[in-house]
Amino acid sequence: MTARNTPTNEEISAVVREFITRLSGHPDIEDDRPLISAGVLDSIAAVQMVDFVERTFHVEVTDEDLELLNFDSVRGLAALVTRRVAA
Repeated sequence: MTARNTPTNEEISAVVREFITRLSGHPDIEDDRPLISAGVLDSIAAVQMVDFVERTFHVEVTDEDLELLNFDSVRGLAALVTRRVAA
């Protein structure tokens, strides 16, 4: 993905879902399924998600972004990326 091609929300969700599926080992991760709060992913995985988002979408995750709401589901993480890409 490049900065010239702004991904759509659906594209972002698909990329995030694929990454979380690989990271969690669960083949059918639903977009609203709680990930961290339900124990599907741990805090180390959360750090990996931050690194993935920054490298893949060329955005910065700030301290203010480090809220459970942003990392506890595919939908939350995709929404964070969408906001950062649009900024």
